[in-house]
Formats: sequence, structure tokens, C-alpha cells
Amino acid sequence: MARILVIDDDLKLRRTILKILDSLGHELFEAGDGNEGMAQIERAKPNLVLTDIIMPDKEGIETILDIRRHYPGVKIIAMSGSGSGQAPQFLSVARKLGADATLNKPFRATELRDIIEKLLAEG
Repeated sequence: MARILVIDDDLKLRRTILKILDSLGHELFEAGDGNEGMAQIERAKPNLVLTDIIMPDKEGIETILDIRRHYPGVKIIAMSGSGSGQAPQFLSVARKLGADATLNKPFRATELRDIIEKLLAEG
């Protein structure tokens, strides 16, 4: 069982992701932005973090950089929605700056589960 943190300012989407992950039996944590997320990482010590890119206060790219700087062993999945029109560019930057995988919103539950299982299997 892994410890997984979901960081997203969209409460409805965050709860949907948590529901999907709950069926896998992992210990789950949540945060509404990067500032809350970094505080949760300090407390929860997750194995994996899913973070949105576009968020108020502390956005995802900055959060990814902080995670890599302070918690280099944590796996990171960056997520971004197509609503901005620039999701592919944001996700490309996230990958270059330390995300282990990326997801374009909207995504299927099976896609999310597959990526998480793959990253957790890598250690």
C-alpha cells in the first residue's frame, strides 16, 4: 500500500480522483494548492504526488520544483486540463522539471490507475 497525495484546486475532480484511488487500497491525502500540498508532504510523507499545474497561490510547476528539491524520491504525476489550450506545453515543462509522468485532463480512471501502478512498481 502506498501513500498518495492529490493536489488540485478543483474539489470535485480531486474527490473523483480520490474515489478512484480508494478502490486500489492506498492511503490517500489531499490538498487544494501547492502550499497546502507541501504541508501535507511534510506530514504524510507520500510515495507519490498527483498535482495539477494551474492552481491559485502556488501552482504545479513551482510545487514540482519544491518536491524535487526537498523530497527527491517522491514520484510525481503532473495533470493539466485542455481548457487552457496550453496543457501539452505545461505538461512538457512539468516533465522536464521533474514530473515522472503526465496526464491530460480529462483522463480515464484506467489511465490513472495504470500510470500509478507503473510508477509505484518502479520503486
